[in-house]
Amino acid sequence: MLLGQFCFSVNDSLVKWTVLKMPGNDNLFMVVFFRGALMCLMISTILAFQGKFRFERIIKLSVLHGRGLIEVGLTFSFLTSILMLPLTDVYTILLTAPLMITASGVIFFKERVGPREWFAVSTGFAGVMIVVWPDEMGWEIGYVLPLFATLMIVIREVYTKRLPHHYSGLEIVLITGLLLTVAAGIASIPFWQTPDWAILVPVFGASLAVSVAHVMTVLTVRLAPLSVTSPGRYSIIIFGAISAFFILQEIPSLSTILGSIIVIGSGLFLLGLEKKKA
Repeated sequence: MLLGQFCFSVNDSLVKWTVLKMPGNDNLFMVVFFRGALMCLMISTILAFQGKFRFERIIKLSVLHGRGLIEVGLTFSFLTSILMLPLTDVYTILLTAPLMITASGVIFFKERVGPREWFAVSTGFAGVMIVVWPDEMGWEIGYVLPLFATLMIVIREVYTKRLPHHYSGLEIVLITGLLLTVAAGIASIPFWQTPDWAILVPVFGASLAVSVAHVMTVLTVRLAPLSVTSPGRYSIIIFGAISAFFILQEIPSLSTILGSIIVIGSGLFLLGLEKKKA
């Protein structure tokens, strides 16, 4: 989970850097399209090298395509929301997902979560709020989008948990990536422009990062209880500050540092509880 969140943060910073370097403000979906195409090429190559590439699983509708459609809804609602709303507002809403995922683990998978686990998750969320809490957060119709994205995150994780284990993590990510790439390509048509091919370097880095992120997240969800791994999602605040500093030259604020300490503390506390159970 931690490796996945680190890679997601690197991907976000690289995508943002690429979009800012391109002329205009309508090229986000085009960047996502190129990122997805490179991602699918890499994963297909790995599967083919392993002798596990099955073209019939790509074209034949299955439960994997259902997960891909969930990811499309999540990505599009998230990307649209950051164009309409302040990024801090969006992340404030999205980072309520670990609490919802922990609750879904209790409801759908009968996972046992005690008061101390809930305390760790809630404390981690409090640390997140210190980092991203905006000065004013009045209600706008646009807030429906990040709320919808948060719901999609929860549905995606529960759906992934229920996937048959004969599907490999790479197969799951490949089909998800293909559907997302096709959708991003269609969405980018009205705003298409001839790209500067120099963007392929950061886009390739983003595709590599997001590939690892998705695979690690899928493996984590399938192998461990949702209630145990969900607080690890808060770590994206820490990794995001680091990647933003090195890639975007953004310096973390004092609230980011304080919130990160709280997030780390809650994560270590939860890990300590699991070690005692083991």
